Amino acid sequence: MKIGLSIIGMKAREHVAAAVLAEELGYDSIWYGEHFLLPHGTVYPVSPQPYGPQELFDPYVLLAGLAAHTSRIRLGTGIIMLPMRAPVMAARQILGVDHISKGRFDMAVGSGWHPEEYAAAGTDMRTRGKRMDEMMELIDRLFQQDEIEFHGQFYRVPPTRFEPKPIQRPRPPFLVGGVSEPALRRAARWDGWYGVVDTPEAFARYRARIEQYRAEIGRANEPFEYVLVFHEQLACKGAPSRDEIAAYTELGADRIVATPWGYDYPVALSRIAEYARELGLG
Repeated sequence: MKIGLSIIGMKAREHVAAAVLAEELGYDSIWYGEHFLLPHGTVYPVSPQPYGPQELFDPYVLLAGLAAHTSRIRLGTGIIMLPMRAPVMAARQILGVDHISKGRFDMAVGSGWHPEEYAAAGTDMRTRGKRMDEMMELIDRLFQQDEIEFHGQFYRVPPTRFEPKPIQRPRPPFLVGGVSEPALRRAARWDGWYGVVDTPEAFARYRARIEQYRAEIGRANEPFEYVLVFHEQLACKGAPSRDEIAAYTELGADRIVATPWGYDYPVALSRIAEYARELGLG
């Protein structure tokens, strides 16, 4: 099983140390999500409320920087709120991290949930699902076609070339986050699912739905990755045990993304090392 770490919310000064340590200890990947801002009084749809230091960076910038300090570990967005961005600009950012990391980049995307954050970003939350679908199609074409012209409901690109192409072909993997029916259907159309689960039974249900959708669109035999994300509010406290990981693996999970320090941010680095020992990594 591939084991990754979600480092969003760690103290900013520890990000590089965390990535270097994780690579040395045998972790498979580092994942960093995003918020543009968190207005005072923000209440998350989980309990307890996540994020301690509130020291947040742009994921593309941070992951590109971590790529310069590492050589093996994969680097992923977990998640990027894609509808808050312009698609051609996002494509350039994705392309940059892919090249700087020499093809070690994965992109997990989601639609976000915070109305005030959407308003501050100057984008329309009400159309976020439709715009994300259109953005992903457009970015996919930018990365694969020599010449592109695009006329969608929300975005238009005049006849142009888009170079260079990504190192990973046909492009970095597109993973879709979320557990709603639209999110599961969206994941089925792309390369994988980046999902938060609390029990093996829940994962089995989500996986069955995704596989049903994949069969309906003729993608049942295409490569697909199930990345499971664990946070403090889950029963495993963000760090599933070896036995728990084995249960998820048996059901078809491909990668675990853990937060072994929970919300105890001052001990994040030591817990990265302790969790590697607990799992026998390296």
